[in-house]
Amino acid sequence: MIDLPRTPVRFAAAIMVWLATSAAPAFAAVPADIQIRLEDIAQSWRTAETQQQRMAQLSGDRHMGAFASAMNRRVSASRLSEAIMEAMARNPADARDTLEASLRAAPELRDDIKSSLSMALPALADMIEAAGRPPPAPLPAVSVARPAAAAAARPVRARDPRDPYETVNRVVFGANSMFDIVIVEPIARLYRFIMPETLRAMSRNFFENFNEPVVAVNDLLQGDFENAATSVGRFAVNSTIGILGFFEVAERIDLEQHPADFGQTLHRYGMGDGGYVVLPLLGPTTLRDAFGQGVDMFLNPIAYLLDLETRLYLKATEIVVQREAAIETVNMLRDAAPDYYSAARAAWFAKRERELRKEPPPVVRDTMQSVDRK
Repeated sequence: MIDLPRTPVRFAAAIMVWLATSAAPAFAAVPADIQIRLEDIAQSWRTAETQQQRMAQLSGDRHMGAFASAMNRRVSASRLSEAIMEAMARNPADARDTLEASLRAAPELRDDIKSSLSMALPALADMIEAAGRPPPAPLPAVSVARPAAAAAARPVRARDPRDPYETVNRVVFGANSMFDIVIVEPIARLYRFIMPETLRAMSRNFFENFNEPVVAVNDLLQGDFENAATSVGRFAVNSTIGILGFFEVAERIDLEQHPADFGQTLHRYGMGDGGYVVLPLLGPTTLRDAFGQGVDMFLNPIAYLLDLETRLYLKATEIVVQREAAIETVNMLRDAAPDYYSAARAAWFAKRERELRKEPPPVVRDTMQSVDRK
């Protein structure tokens, strides 16, 4: 027989259990170690922010304090984004829950976290943007009568035939973007903050002159003897009168700069590019040009006069110098392009096509000077 007095109680208890489980907080699926890591990063950011505010008050330097605070925000947001991506790597279904947990742990960094993740994972931009908002109200049944038509209306990104490895490239591109945001760009901005434009222009001149022997050798390999003579003349003039290339003197006597590298040489002899690839840390290139970059390292006779430590130091410095010159360009692509990866790829191909035609590189000096005056 049915125990009537107990049945309503049991039924009510079952309803309460169902409601409790269905209304469980969104962070229930977040792994425990990831949750602890998110909270530790958030607490570390708040501690550092408080210390920086005190130091700014003591020193009276508000500009340096603002710079340090912005860098701390960016680094902390990137660390939180790394934790989210680690949780996603374990179980992609935890992506939204972990993102929501990070926004609760550090609500002050909400926009920074979303921006960092959107750049690293552009395919999830809609989910990232919707994080932290209340779920939308359910739609009436009539509004979802044609799911097939709605799916057909959804825009589909066309694949670029020049990028056969896009799936892998996007993953590497996201990791490179994270590395750039956390390390390279802050160093480049600090370099710009410390160094006046005149010294930055001298640094660019030095590295351009340092590469002239590679240009000359590739000109010879291509049978372009006129440009080879120009490159040799540029190197001789700028290394002597221009004091190791710090001053651009050759252009004043009509020895114009032009690009040449071993990838360009292979292109000259009809080799295809092999497809677009994004290399870890090194960035976008093609299979042909990646091989060419390795060859160019051995074509520069100056490199044989320097020890390995000095060459590595010069290369690291060159990366910072080049990144500083590209701050505005990169930020424009990040902010304006709906798909940062596709925009960066298109910009790289446009630049590379100019180089393959041996068109002179764009001048950045006047642009940077105008930025400094603002």
